[in-house]
Amino acid sequence: MQLDILLTVLAIVIILGLVLYAGILIKKINQQKAHHEKIALEQEQQQALKKQQYNENICASIRLIARATAQKQCNVSEAAIRLTVLLETLSLEQPIDIVSNYPALSDMFHKVKDMPTHEQRKKTPVKEIKKLDMERKLFESELEEKIIKEMSELEHFTV
Repeated sequence: MQLDILLTVLAIVIILGLVLYAGILIKKINQQKAHHEKIALEQEQQQALKKQQYNENICASIRLIARATAQKQCNVSEAAIRLTVLLETLSLEQPIDIVSNYPALSDMFHKVKDMPTHEQRKKTPVKEIKKLDMERKLFESELEEKIIKEMSELEHFTV
């Protein structure tokens, strides 16, 4: 009989020890889980901050180019290319509808986007370059007034 009591007490002590050990393990798991969630939240916040800084830098560039274009320090065809690319580059949930919001800018971009630049321009025959330059200037004269109006909006652009 005493052996039964001794074995029962021993079994209870072992069970209590296992319960205590399981409790300690569960506490550690919860701490690790909380730590991982904290790290994930910090990483998410850092990514959001980087995204915000990235967008702010692009917006500053957009405003600068728009101001220069409005002051006629930058031709409208170059502005159309640069601004369209910058507007498309913004990291937003919903991309900006450039065609609807800035139709003249979009129109100019689509007219000149395939014209050669830099090295490709150097490799293009002079006669072809002159023809393309005349086309570009014609496009610019057609759309300049409308684009300048759109620049007044873009001079204060934010997201």
